[in-house]
Amino acid sequence: MTKTLNILCLPLILLAVLLSGFPHIHYDIFNAINHALPSKLLWVTITNTANFLFLSCMFFILLHNKERLLTNALICAILIHYAVKFSKSVFAVIRPEHTADLINPFTLGPALSLDNYAMPSGHTASAFMATIFIVRAYELHGWKLWALFSCAILIGVSRIAIGAHWPADAFAGAALGITISLLCTYKKLDLKHQGIKYFNLVVYLPLIILAIFHQIDIRDPINTVNEGIIVVVGLIALAMWLKDVKRLIASKKIYNKS
Repeated sequence: MTKTLNILCLPLILLAVLLSGFPHIHYDIFNAINHALPSKLLWVTITNTANFLFLSCMFFILLHNKERLLTNALICAILIHYAVKFSKSVFAVIRPEHTADLINPFTLGPALSLDNYAMPSGHTASAFMATIFIVRAYELHGWKLWALFSCAILIGVSRIAIGAHWPADAFAGAALGITISLLCTYKKLDLKHQGIKYFNLVVYLPLIILAIFHQIDIRDPINTVNEGIIVVVGLIALAMWLKDVKRLIASKKIYNKS
């Protein structure tokens, strides 16, 4: 799988470059995806599965018993965050909603400022990052592996469908997420940290606090999905936080007895 992903990164980057160099083709592909299935509930649900809160919590849940991968995942998330931020400022690609050549693009979410650039897609990078770490943690094969990668691809498509990104942004985000994740899941890379268990307790807290203060608006299905994801993630984070606290207390008791 590693060799396949390494080989895949190059065509993804080439596609991003080629599409950026041929704006008319780029616009046609964007319009085809953007107007194909304008379902707010569908695309908002898909795109929100890639947000930071959901992914960070999933890392702690799925990689909880694998200290090396968990530590590497935290480092990988930080690297991708700053790599995306730096790349956006370097390429300075304007988002579709600010492009005059497009006719009535279908957009969802709050309007973004002109200096909030598009290239690459952070959601897509995060989705592929999460997928690779989960696959590595559980050594998934077959339909489970393809199901996870299909979800990552759908998240990339959703960013185009809601009008937030160009196709080239999704390709670049996928390549970035795959590249950095492969580096951070390299078998010889062992970044252990003795304080990781205590660090986990701190990271869980914002997720728990957000779950407490986010109320579900049952009158609006879009808000139900958005807020519901945060609440569920927060509840899972609370369960994991309590589990960690119990484990740390038990380990201290054993240490004191010895």
